[in-house]
Amino acid sequence: MTGAVDADGDRRDRTMSDTDTHDPVESARAEVIDALERSAEVYGAKRSYGRLFGILLFEPEPVSLDGLAERSGYAKSTVSTAMTTLERFHLVHRRSLPGEGKKAFFEAETDLWYVFQQFLRQEVTREIRIMSRALDEAAEALEDAEGERAEYHLEQVRKLQRMYDRSDRLVSLLTGQPLDRLTDLLGRVTGGSDGE
Repeated sequence: MTGAVDADGDRRDRTMSDTDTHDPVESARAEVIDALERSAEVYGAKRSYGRLFGILLFEPEPVSLDGLAERSGYAKSTVSTAMTTLERFHLVHRRSLPGEGKKAFFEAETDLWYVFQQFLRQEVTREIRIMSRALDEAAEALEDAEGERAEYHLEQVRKLQRMYDRSDRLVSLLTGQPLDRLTDLLGRVTGGSDGE
């Protein structure tokens, strides 16, 4: 295997998926993993995170850090950092296997609606809470202030308050319903149906 450095600067040995094997299953798998790499970059994450998630996605059983390092060609430290981040965003789950002691194994979360809901519940809700508190305090201070500048600032704060209130309601709706139910509801509201 020859070493290569990916766009993140992470060193990765070439793996079998990097070569043209003319195996349609391997080609399809490689295509999806490459797309996941590029998708990770779209969201500001390292390409290695997308590659590792993709590798796990096609594994029928949980894989250890050593196994992921071997399959991906990345150093074990790179894999460990990636798994910590992917676990934080609910894209992978850490597992223990009988007879393996404290050794950690990982599997991909395949329900991406669940991943999205968890992101909304934890990251977006946290931002809403931080901003709502700050906006409430600012509004209270501005209500006691006088002058056009205070009025203008209060108007801007109230606009933001309305937006964050709506966002909070939307997050509650999205995190409290299964995707099928929301899709059906959206179809009824827009006049579409499931078959369209």
